[in-house]
Amino acid sequence: MGKKVNAELLSIDKRIISRKLLAGEIYEKDLQNLSKKLPDVSDNAEEVNPDDKEK
Repeated sequence: MGKKVNAELLSIDKRIISRKLLAGEIYEKDLQNLSKKLPDVSDNAEEVNPDDKEK
């Protein structure tokens, strides 16, 4: 049985998540299940062109 993973975990730096996975503090399965529950916010994305200069 996996350990409970809270939603704040996904806002943590991915290096910390990797370290917790390696240490057995969280499980990949729990992390995947939690990430599936996140809302799709891709409609909020804006296209950015690095060649465009702001004036």
